[in-house]
Amino acid sequence: MLVAFDGFAPIVTVMLPAGLAVAVASAVLRGSAGLRVDPVDPAVDGGLAFAALSVCFLVFKPQPSPPGSVGPDFGTDFGTAIAAASGDLMPWVQLMGNVVLLLPLAALIPHRVGWFDHVAKIALGGLALTCVIETTQFFLIPGRVASADDVLLNTIGAALGGLLAGVPSRISTAIQPGRHAGGPADRTVPYLLARVESERAASRP
Repeated sequence: MLVAFDGFAPIVTVMLPAGLAVAVASAVLRGSAGLRVDPVDPAVDGGLAFAALSVCFLVFKPQPSPPGSVGPDFGTDFGTAIAAASGDLMPWVQLMGNVVLLLPLAALIPHRVGWFDHVAKIALGGLALTCVIETTQFFLIPGRVASADDVLLNTIGAALGGLLAGVPSRISTAIQPGRHAGGPADRTVPYLLARVESERAASRP
């Protein structure tokens, strides 16, 4: 899967500015709605946009010549890494890249989708997403390889991201110690809209 990691320039020049733009737009929209802007919230929105765009680019970019259409056996990539020549780090980069691929999404999505409130649910979501990715690569993306190892490593990365999911809330609490530490649903769009409406209703004579 991670042969597509040769395209860091688009990630830096396109995806990163897009993520920053989403973060700025999030802060502006929250401020214009009369809500107190928690600096972590725009960062989460921007990070999600950047992570989602980067994943789409990395996994759906066509490749020129595939070594095979499918790798159904677990452990193939591990065996390749172990058998690699001394100093050849690319197989290990491939493995670690697959672990890291879904980790940022898994760490951030619980702050916008309340269902993902447990590491097991986040890992399950990562498993479902990587299965969709591998199936799409197999049927639709030229030159891409559907790999069982990718499914395993992506799911492990999602589980690790789930363990890190509480970090933004802890940062927010550290920045604003007196702020009520609500759950992930407290920052969703429906919650924000309902809060704006309640504040407007309270201000009416």
